[in-house]
Amino acid sequence: MSNIKLAAKIEKDSIIMRDVYCAEMINMAQADERVYAMDADLINSIGMKPFQKKFPERMVNVGIQEANMVGVAAGLSATGLIPFLHTFGVFASRRVFDQAFLSVGFSKWNVKLIGSDPGITAAYNGGTHMPFEDIGIMRDIPEITILEPTDCVMLEDLINQVKDIYGFHYIRLVRKASQKVYEAGSEFEIGKAATVREG
Repeated sequence: MSNIKLAAKIEKDSIIMRDVYCAEMINMAQADERVYAMDADLINSIGMKPFQKKFPERMVNVGIQEANMVGVAAGLSATGLIPFLHTFGVFASRRVFDQAFLSVGFSKWNVKLIGSDPGITAAYNGGTHMPFEDIGIMRDIPEITILEPTDCVMLEDLINQVKDIYGFHYIRLVRKASQKVYEAGSEFEIGKAATVREG
């Protein structure tokens, strides 16, 4: 892991993760017409309005229908597209487990599921929005890859790798500011980073 460079000082990042996620989604969509974004009525929460404005035909808001969103994503993958779908982590795990297991995992489709606000990071949304067990739940799906980027530098690098690696990925994502741990120019390899767990 010699390419990884720790930041000279660990401090609060000057940018927030959802802005990096949206920017990288736009970059990937510009380079690859197969990239689609999906959301369960949380486009504002994850900061995807700029993506929606630039690619309205590739931003699918299914409404508050998380389980249906996973099924639609499986269908998009079946046609050769690469769907990145987002909802809060508590809904991305508990609420959609059956669809995630059967429609994506069992069927071996290429779907990237973003679960934001993991653990206590939901803060003001309260206990109903705090998934502590999402990793345990999602690890029950064979061949899933689970990622939790440490900071914006890692997110930018890993999200691009995920696009090009076929399979089901669950990405836990803090929407707002994180601690800056790595410097720009760091490289992370999926399968070797300590933040990666495969089930």
